Amino acid sequence: MTEGVLRRTVLKTAAALPLAATFGLLASPFLRFLRPTLKPLDVLGQSDQPIAEPPIPTFTEKDFPEPWTCLPFMFNQKYIEYNPEAKEIRKIPGFIVKLPTGDVVAYSRICPHLGCIFNFIPEPEECAKGYNFDPRTLAGGGRPVFACPCHLSVYDIANSGKVVSGPAPRPPRKFEVKKSGDQYEVIALEAGSIA
Repeated sequence: MTEGVLRRTVLKTAAALPLAATFGLLASPFLRFLRPTLKPLDVLGQSDQPIAEPPIPTFTEKDFPEPWTCLPFMFNQKYIEYNPEAKEIRKIPGFIVKLPTGDVVAYSRICPHLGCIFNFIPEPEECAKGYNFDPRTLAGGGRPVFACPCHLSVYDIANSGKVVSGPAPRPPRKFEVKKSGDQYEVIALEAGSIA
């Protein structure tokens, strides 16, 4: 190898080292972005995403004697925190509803507009008087809805919680409901912020 080629190789290597070091320093944050974990570069470790904390809300078929039966529940969600307990438990209020189709759905009761707690309104007349929206104008006629008393957002339960009135930017967060036998378990909350 000639002296010129050797010198060029050494200079290229010296120039590439800062670039390689920069990419090396960016690897850990990039991996944490792709898969959040408790420790840097712990790709195979437990995720630090929120998870359900027992007791898991459980219901049976007997709890839903007829369509539009709506039951309130409290869902415990565990967040990994850097405190002495290494976690924080947040209680998220929810409603579980049996639809006329026989499906059972569950939603967080936290309004996505500003975080108020909304209500289940079974009667169209009550909604028309108190929330300035008549559910009888919906396709399929008057049916129960969720309605927020703070800023009068109204959600169509039968249509995936679609916002039908008010300032709410989107439907409320859905819970994942697992059916086994005649039991329904609320096992997870849709990803995203609570409100």
